[in-house]
Amino acid sequence: MATELVEGMIFRTPAAVAVDDALIGAFADVIGSAGDAIPIGVIFRVSVELAHQAMDSGVVPRDGIVHTAESLRVRRAPVRGDLLSGVLTVTHVRHRAGATQLAVRSDIHADGETEPIAASTSTLVFRSEGAADE
Repeated sequence: MATELVEGMIFRTPAAVAVDDALIGAFADVIGSAGDAIPIGVIFRVSVELAHQAMDSGVVPRDGIVHTAESLRVRRAPVRGDLLSGVLTVTHVRHRAGATQLAVRSDIHADGETEPIAASTSTLVFRSEGAADE
């Protein structure tokens, strides 16, 4: 288990997320859409799994995180039958005034495809009193 948050650190989903009727239906219930439509939010199911991996590592706290920016690029929407996995890469770490600013990139892949179907970048800030200023 890592003890220090560093640029280049990588987290992976432990198992693929199946885009199946259960997952599609769960999102459809929340957004009130027809069950046949596959909402783009399915991609965030993989992103949540990546976030849990980072928090489980002990280098990112579970509480007190402020999400300050996010962008999402989608090459193609997920489709029923996709097996999605993800890789989260820490691209920037900055410590200042008792806080850590963290930039990450998440690449979401469908099984058998070399290019990600989606990529997101996020900037997060959390308190870290022990961090030295950079």
